[in-house]
Amino acid sequence: YAPNDSTWQFLGIPYAKPPLGDLRWRPPQPVDHWKGVRDAIAWSDQAAQGQSYQKFGEGGMSEDCLYLNVTAPKHGHKLPVMVWFHGGGYQVLTSNTKGYNNPEALTTQGVVLVTVNHRLNVFGYLAHPELSAESGYGGSGNYGNMDLIAALQWVKQNIKAFGGDPDNVTIFGQSGGGRKVLSMMMTPLAKGLFHKAICQSGSLRPDTRSLATAENMGLALQAKLGVTSLAEMRAKSWMDVVAAYPTSVSDPYPNVDNWYFPETERSIIEAQKQNDVPLLVLVTKADQPEPISSFKNYLPWLVGHMQSNTYVMIFSKVPAGWAARGVLPYHSVELSYVFNTPESYVVHYLLSLVKDPATGANLAIGDLNGDGVTGSAGDQADILASGGWDHTDAAVANTIMTMWANFAKAGNPSTRDFVWPAYTPANDTYVEMGSVPVVQTGVSTVFP
Repeated sequence: YAPNDSTWQFLGIPYAKPPLGDLRWRPPQPVDHWKGVRDAIAWSDQAAQGQSYQKFGEGGMSEDCLYLNVTAPKHGHKLPVMVWFHGGGYQVLTSNTKGYNNPEALTTQGVVLVTVNHRLNVFGYLAHPELSAESGYGGSGNYGNMDLIAALQWVKQNIKAFGGDPDNVTIFGQSGGGRKVLSMMMTPLAKGLFHKAICQSGSLRPDTRSLATAENMGLALQAKLGVTSLAEMRAKSWMDVVAAYPTSVSDPYPNVDNWYFPETERSIIEAQKQNDVPLLVLVTKADQPEPISSFKNYLPWLVGHMQSNTYVMIFSKVPAGWAARGVLPYHSVELSYVFNTPESYVVHYLLSLVKDPATGANLAIGDLNGDGVTGSAGDQADILASGGWDHTDAAVANTIMTMWANFAKAGNPSTRDFVWPAYTPANDTYVEMGSVPVVQTGVSTVFP
């Protein structure tokens, strides 16, 4: 359907078979073909996860989640393609949001946007000795990242019909999505499926979890479910599995499974076997500890093993109303600008990311519209008003969207008005993005 006069949008396109029943905890399988015309006007289900998270996205929730969304300029031809991996660790949230699929954002810059849903938490990352025995490659886990591979294969095969260029694909993601982007750079399964990468507040864990450690987590989930076999685990409802995993499997994420990761990410990088493509890395000025630690400790090392250019940004803009109250550039703040959607900072507030600098507690927001409910109590209109998005924020959104689209087009985020030099460990150069971009040196000294 047409969300505006210049754009087509397609929601809920299947890229793999529903991973149900015996397909739970298996690599994604090719989707069944259909006859005739299939409607693509309704959101698919979000991936199975804690049901309290459903309110942050659109659509229902189930294991039947292997769908993607496409937003494309009308009459496009061989446009660069940007494929979005959402955040939420490897555990929660969705690409089914109005913000991530905003037709007034990146597609206005002449790109085709694809947003991907995939299996999360134990549905996406469970390893288990019985799974390893049946897999045919002596490993298990990593199914959620294999879903992303399947989505990229779908893009390669189909995006031309939407006006996109399958030979010019940029993957980008934030937080857990940024980790997924880095993961795609390290796996041999993604070779040739993308050509540029943007990692926003993602972290690199080069000493990838071992298969044995991951399998032990699978056995812990089995014990929590009170069953004795993989078949019984597959027979449990997804809600039973979700209820069991947080107390048995604390942090599902990829492992060395002898397939998606044949070896650790560290050894892949040090042997220079990664998918070496132009890379743009962003962290926020007051980001969370792991992205900052990864940025400090691994960025120079990673770039030292790459041939392609890397561009580095520290993002320091905050919506004007909150900036006036001293709110620091929190984890996720750049999403409102990348996707030109002030409404997304309402979700950041509801996820407790927006803090009072004086107390470290959630920022207090009163009853600004007089309806008897405060922003602190969840009134979204009050939260939106409190953020106070103004013309400076709109200008930064335009700049960031231009940079991201230029990077997708040609591997260089410079604009007509601004030259962004590539980072090297020797030049230590980055761009600070406040109200305007400024070239700085000393990226290694920004975070103590």
